[in-house]
Amino acid sequence: MKKGGIGGANTNINGLKFEHRTDLASSIASNLSKEYKLKKHVFKKQLIVNSKSPVFDVIRLKDNFHIGVITNQNQFYNVLYDTYGLKNINHKRWKPDEVFFNFEANTIFIVEKKWQSGPGSVDEKIFGFVNKRRLYQNNFNQLAKEPKPTVEFSALFNSDWWLKGGPNSENGKHYQDYFDTLRIDGIKIFFDEYEYWWFGL
Repeated sequence: MKKGGIGGANTNINGLKFEHRTDLASSIASNLSKEYKLKKHVFKKQLIVNSKSPVFDVIRLKDNFHIGVITNQNQFYNVLYDTYGLKNINHKRWKPDEVFFNFEANTIFIVEKKWQSGPGSVDEKIFGFVNKRRLYQNNFNQLAKEPKPTVEFSALFNSDWWLKGGPNSENGKHYQDYFDTLRIDGIKIFFDEYEYWWFGL
């Protein structure tokens, strides 16, 4: 997250606002309340990472089916251990912006959010998404039995910069080659809001 090429407090504030505005659990509660309900997740095992991030069970109303769990940041590792009995085997502990464990689809949907108002190092960082997906997948590959969960990765961008280039831009397609490359690598792209079908909802 970068502001006018300088960074700093305003950048963090605007980026955090974007993250809160695009909170997946809140979004589902607001827009899919006739189909799903959220309830606080109760861990069965002792937590392995200290985290205050919320964790919610997602319940489909028509059949009262527990379809999955939503969380973010370090709680990913607590859910990983609580649900699958797995611990992180990677050198680094990544902290995903959003995670939806869809048990019905046997798929883990991870979202990385990138709010920008100017060019910066994030231009290069987004090409690391495909390798992050592989590292997350490493954890689930520890399971002995098939079918193992598949990790899917997506990027959520703010359209006012990534599509429109800011208020002084004359070129609204300056990142088109970036988006096309991400799609080639199997990364789903969102702008400003989610497409719920992608999560299996």
